[in-house]
Amino acid sequence: MITLEQCENTKHDAKIAFQWRNDARTIESSEVRQPKSWDSFWLEYSECYFDALPPVFVKDGDCFAGFVRFDAAGAGTLEIVINIAPEFRGMGIGTEALGLVKSYARSGGFSKLIADIRETNRASIAAFRKAGYAVEGTRTQIIQKTKEKCSIVRVFCLL
Repeated sequence: MITLEQCENTKHDAKIAFQWRNDARTIESSEVRQPKSWDSFWLEYSECYFDALPPVFVKDGDCFAGFVRFDAAGAGTLEIVINIAPEFRGMGIGTEALGLVKSYARSGGFSKLIADIRETNRASIAAFRKAGYAVEGTRTQIIQKTKEKCSIVRVFCLL
């Protein structure tokens, strides 16, 4: 059974998420395709991840299977970023978690979820669509840190 568990702003919880952040497939799918250092990740986690809505772990039974964080994106809107642990990918857990996130966000007072996904990340786009998210559009974006030009698909879901 897939559940969500609210994260704490502790190094213990940050380290669980950090181990998946630098996975090769995660890096390939990330906006900035570079690994993060622990110091950089911990600073971002502790200072930024708890502003809009606390992040959550995705759990499969008692096992940590993923991580979802949220950023404020305008009135009533949250941008979500999901990362499923490598050993749990391809099992439908991401899709199920994206469905559960809807009620979590709604209970936090939000009315819309969005996600920006690299167009090459077909698995993520498919998971969002299976969870009831619709494609809002595609844009070309320059990643400032790396000067890379990439195509981004925005998906959304009204709550």
